[in-house]
Amino acid sequence: MGDASTPLPSTPSLKQVRADLPSAKPTLSFWQTSYPNDLTHYRSSVSLPTHADIVVIGTGISGTIAVDELFRKAGTTDSDSSKLNVLVLEARTLCSAATGRNGGHLHPIVHAAPPDVLRFEMDNFNYVSNLINSNNIDCDYRRLNGCLGFWNATYFEEAKRALAETPAALSSMVKVVEEPIELKRLGLKDGAVGAIVQSVAASLSPYKLCVTIWEKLLKQSETSEAGARLNLQTTTVATHLSRHGGETWTVHTARGMVQTKAIILATNGYTSHLLPSFSALIRPVQAQMSALIPPPPASHGQERKLIPRSCGFEGVGDMDRVMSDYLVQNPYNPTVENGGGHLMFGGGRHIALNHGENNSDDSYVDKNVERYLRTLPERLDLNFEGKDADQSEHKMLDIAASWTGIIGHSLDGYPWVGQVPDHEGVYLCAGYTGHGMTNAPLCGRYVARMALAELGSAARDIHLADDKSEGLDTSQVWNGKVPAQYLITADRMSSHLQDNA
Repeated sequence: MGDASTPLPSTPSLKQVRADLPSAKPTLSFWQTSYPNDLTHYRSSVSLPTHADIVVIGTGISGTIAVDELFRKAGTTDSDSSKLNVLVLEARTLCSAATGRNGGHLHPIVHAAPPDVLRFEMDNFNYVSNLINSNNIDCDYRRLNGCLGFWNATYFEEAKRALAETPAALSSMVKVVEEPIELKRLGLKDGAVGAIVQSVAASLSPYKLCVTIWEKLLKQSETSEAGARLNLQTTTVATHLSRHGGETWTVHTARGMVQTKAIILATNGYTSHLLPSFSALIRPVQAQMSALIPPPPASHGQERKLIPRSCGFEGVGDMDRVMSDYLVQNPYNPTVENGGGHLMFGGGRHIALNHGENNSDDSYVDKNVERYLRTLPERLDLNFEGKDADQSEHKMLDIAASWTGIIGHSLDGYPWVGQVPDHEGVYLCAGYTGHGMTNAPLCGRYVARMALAELGSAARDIHLADDKSEGLDTSQVWNGKVPAQYLITADRMSSHLQDNA
């Protein structure tokens, strides 16, 4: 799912709530229903394997990129690990959690995070963009400007102060807009007090991206040259983990048990079900999305135009600093019902019961939030004429689909990435606080490399040339690390648990 704002430390809950297992009958995501494919219920084998070198739990963007990295690295050595046996478990259908439910908003928040976090988000942006372009992945990718509008003067002033501390190389990508006439030209309606416009943003279908990568990985696994063997098992819920001495973990499922040397948890908002010690550190939060049908052009016969930027909305109503709404638009497509061009609009958590907090159930939508999302024209002129914004009577947009998903809110606002203390062989990348698309991919790569290194692979040595070969801009080559704030340590865990006791 997601938010358009920068992740911030969350207010500690009065109680710790362990996440439930993923709902057996989730709401239907527009991304999934509009893109039927053969992998939805895919199982590589009829029976569940009883052993694997590495078990990856979760097929969202973190798990997808982690497995892609396992394949990419495993074939670089002649050691035993060059023929890794990788088992992937998905509780429901392929990519059916947050990645398959979010708004397709690839938007680094340039103005409000420490420099190393900003650079990491930019590395993720470049990685995803180059992955799509270099492999010609058809996932409705569209490079855009980004616009974050503010309806709260205090939040806007805070954002401007934060921007003043941003490194010049990054802040040069950003423009502050305050003049009413300029805000109107951005399409922001009455009540907007300012905006931050940046040159780095994109929209895409994360679901199509992941499905395409899984298609490649499964095909690659079938060849004799593959550096790893892949077994994908959808609709297979991992219920708990156990270890009884030695170096082997047991993953328990309703279909049987699997013995493994290493586990990668790409479980985000559901993490605390398998790791109860994370109940206070990563909280499940229900978020809501919609696919809205765009209004017809203002003039008969006028060409239908796409919104020229991705949009975020902060400080609307009684939103706090963590909440925001976000919007991208799908391409027009005459073969799609209603002609495509759906407005993928998410948010409204300030309207939701308990703000969606400690709720891991995505089997229903909040009708009050749905009604709020349909009032998008109250905040944004959808004609984008570049002249006077349409100030006609506000209308509620028709809706093609409405659904919810579960995001993982981190207690300190930063993801949790690395080996879990006192769980040797268990690696986690989760807790993106609604900002996963510009964090999760390289977090997934990082834990994959950690797992391979632990198994004695040549991936122990990380070389920049690996990333250069993928066509990444050499000025933005990932150095194989994640920000220090993201790393899981016993001290980081215990300090937060003591504060929240």
